[in-house]
Amino acid sequence: MEQPLTLHWQSAERYYTAMLAPDLFGGWVLVTDSGGRDSRGGRVQRKPMPDYPHGLDALRQLRHRRRREGYTLCSSSFTEFERIDAHSPDLRAAESAALQRVFLDWDISLDDQAVLLGIGSTALDSFLDGRPLPDEPVLLLRAKHLLAIHKALRLRLGHVPLIREWLRYPRVELNGRTPLDVMLGTLDDLSNLRGLVAQVSELAADCPGYRASQVTQTTTR
Repeated sequence: MEQPLTLHWQSAERYYTAMLAPDLFGGWVLVTDSGGRDSRGGRVQRKPMPDYPHGLDALRQLRHRRRREGYTLCSSSFTEFERIDAHSPDLRAAESAALQRVFLDWDISLDDQAVLLGIGSTALDSFLDGRPLPDEPVLLLRAKHLLAIHKALRLRLGHVPLIREWLRYPRVELNGRTPLDVMLGTLDDLSNLRGLVAQVSELAADCPGYRASQVTQTTTR
């Protein structure tokens, strides 16, 4: 069963913690925290994982690395998530905040945000105020599709400018439509685009920005 896992290490002067946890984009993230045992400020890093097995492999590599560096593994623990309520206000508030970051990265207008979420102006005002998403099945499903799409784009494209370009570049697989145009359609359209993002191997190969970056890399070698 895929469960969050936390590992804690200590050396004579420092501590190190690694946590493999689910994120709000439909995947897993490895969060690490390190610092001095004398209460000096630590350093927190987040690294998205393609899936749970890759996260476990990253933790195994960390265990090997920390042991070679003289750290002692102090504890490890699984967190049971079976009882988390997907409809709880806290989780819906977290999803609301995550979606606002997504729309900022994608440079989505307010009108299009309302269409993507399938909500009216009053609900959009509540969303922009940071309130929990309404406990409505269709809206929550739209949110999960949007978060999953963003997760895949971050993993496969990485850079925000390239993600924005990909969203607005006509695709052969979409009969000349842009991914953003498709997402602004029906719930089925949104679901189908999520599948496309997961299946297309060369996601941005035909985007001008991607081709330019490849040329730059080639000429600088």
